[in-house]
Amino acid sequence: MLLQKFDVSITNASKGMALMLILWHHLFYEHVHDEGFLVYQSALLAKVCVGIYVVLSGYGLAESIKHKALDLVAFYKRRVVKLYLNYWFIALLFIPIGTLFMGRSLESVFGEHAYVGLLIQMLGLHMFTDVSYGYNATWWFMSLIIVLYAIFPITFYLTKRFHLWFLAVCAVLLFVPIPLVNDWIFPFAVGIWLSQINGFVKMFAWLDTQGKARFVTLIVLTCAVAWYRENGWLFDSIRADTFFGILLILLTTEWAMASSKSRKVLEFIGVHSFNIFLFHTFIYYYYFPKFTYSFSNPILIFAVLLGICLIISVGIEKLKEVIGFNKLV
Repeated sequence: MLLQKFDVSITNASKGMALMLILWHHLFYEHVHDEGFLVYQSALLAKVCVGIYVVLSGYGLAESIKHKALDLVAFYKRRVVKLYLNYWFIALLFIPIGTLFMGRSLESVFGEHAYVGLLIQMLGLHMFTDVSYGYNATWWFMSLIIVLYAIFPITFYLTKRFHLWFLAVCAVLLFVPIPLVNDWIFPFAVGIWLSQINGFVKMFAWLDTQGKARFVTLIVLTCAVAWYRENGWLFDSIRADTFFGILLILLTTEWAMASSKSRKVLEFIGVHSFNIFLFHTFIYYYYFPKFTYSFSNPILIFAVLLGICLIISVGIEKLKEVIGFNKLV
C-alpha cells in the first residue's frame, strides 16, 4: 500500500519502536558480560532512539505549521507549555514516591540546596548547570528538547530559505563543541526539511517501486549503517544516527503498513512513549532494579518492564482524565 501522508498515526508507530529501543538500551548497555555480546552490542546501537525522537520532533513541529504562518506566541504557548506540564505531572507523581518510600531524598541527590536544584531541573536547565542529571538521569533529554523547541522558529526559517546549504552547516556543527546541543541540531533540522519537501512520502514512493524487495533493501541499508555507526569514522557513533534513525523509521513504517496488528501495537506504545520515557528509569533502575533483572532472559526482562510501564502509563492517562489535566493542556 502506497503511503499518502506521513501522519500522526504513522509517527506514533515509529515512536513506539523508539520507545522499545530506549528500554532495551537502558536495560543492557552497561551489561558488557551479563547478557552476552549480541545483547550488549544491540543495546549500544539502540541509543539511536534519541536520534529518532529528534528527527520526529523536528518533523512534527514543522508539520504543525506547514500550511499557516508561524505565530511565535501561540507556538510557544501551545508546545512548550504542553511539554512542561506533562514533565511536571510525571515528576509530581514519582519524586514524592522516591523521597517518602524509596530512600531517594532530594538532599541525597541535589545536596545542600536541594530545592534550588529541583527547580532548575523542573525548568529543564539542569544539564547546563552543576545540577547535571539530577533526580532522574533520563531527564537530560528535557534540557535538549527545550532548547530545540526554543530554536525551532529560526531553524524552520533557515531550513526553508537555504535548504541543503543550511543542513550542511548543521552537519558541521556536529563537530563543534556546543554543550549538549551540537549532536542534535542536524537531525532536528533534517526532520524539519523532510516535512518541508514531503520527504517521507517521496521515500516511500521510491520504495514502493521495488515491491517486496523494498524490505531487503531497507534491511541491508540499515545493517550497513549500523555497522558503520560502530566501526566507521567521521560520521560514526551518534553522528550517524540521523541516517540510521531515518532507516529505522522507514523500516518500522513498512512493517506497520504490512501488518495491521503490528501497527496497532506500535501505535499504542507510541501514544504512551513520552510518559514512559519520563518515568521508566524510576522503575527499572532507582526503585526496583533487583526485581527488573530477576528474570533470566533479556527478552523477558524487556517484556516485563515494557508491560509494567504500559500499565502504569494507562493508569496515568486515566488519572489525567479524572482530574481534567488534558483540558488544562
